[in-house]
Amino acid sequence: MNLQELKAKLAPKLHKYEIEGFTINIHRPCGRDIEKCDSATNTIIICTKDENGDPIFANEDIDGRINVNSIDFTYQTQIYKAILELLNIDKSDEIEKK
Repeated sequence: MNLQELKAKLAPKLHKYEIEGFTINIHRPCGRDIEKCDSATNTIIICTKDENGDPIFANEDIDGRINVNSIDFTYQTQIYKAILELLNIDKSDEIEKK
């Protein structure tokens, strides 16, 4: 078994998301990051990447990143909701066990 190939297959997939004419990549958090996603801003910081897979946002002014606290709350909410939609599970596929 090729463990590196399996690891790559099981990693969170990037999904393109367009906002104000720009395309960013969003993804579900991985297991080690789920506890850090305790707020909208932290979730956005962890679950958004650029076309190279690099983080777009930070919680402070860092060269090469956008301070997530400096963007309009409406945009924060839109991005956060898009990430949350990736977490939705199709309830019709669940099997109830009794």
